[in-house]
Amino acid sequence: MRSQHKAESNLLNLYGRIIALIVVLTMMAIIGIKYFSTMPQLAARGIELEHARFLNIVAMVRSQWLSLGKPSQLGLDWEIFENQSQQLMPSMVKMNALGWPQPLQRDNQGCQDLWQQLMGTELKTETLTGAYFSRDNSCHYRSQNGDSIGYQLNSGRVIFLANP
Repeated sequence: MRSQHKAESNLLNLYGRIIALIVVLTMMAIIGIKYFSTMPQLAARGIELEHARFLNIVAMVRSQWLSLGKPSQLGLDWEIFENQSQQLMPSMVKMNALGWPQPLQRDNQGCQDLWQQLMGTELKTETLTGAYFSRDNSCHYRSQNGDSIGYQLNSGRVIFLANP
């Protein structure tokens, strides 16, 4: 009788552990699903920050262009803060008559190079792709989730477009 009681007790203990394990795994699955469903929203937030940064840099470059007497090219000198000993070579940015930065060539590669010159970093193709649109003379930088930054070369207008 005692061994049967002990066996039943062990069996109840085992059932309790299995139920606890199922509850923990269910909670982890719910948390995991919520975490991975917010990843695209975090990526969209990243391009929003890049939009604000791009907008500020274009305005700063134009302001510097005006203060230097409207040269046809402007030298940009970037410094990398993570590694103080590393400094990028100064890059010359072509400016139009109204003071807006221009790509050296009007194609996709020109827009990608313009991003690198203005932002001080290469365009990461896994997160953003650069494209030139001749119909409105603009560069568009599109993220993986469809959000994009548009830069109109004639007017200097920077537009953030969110994918619905």
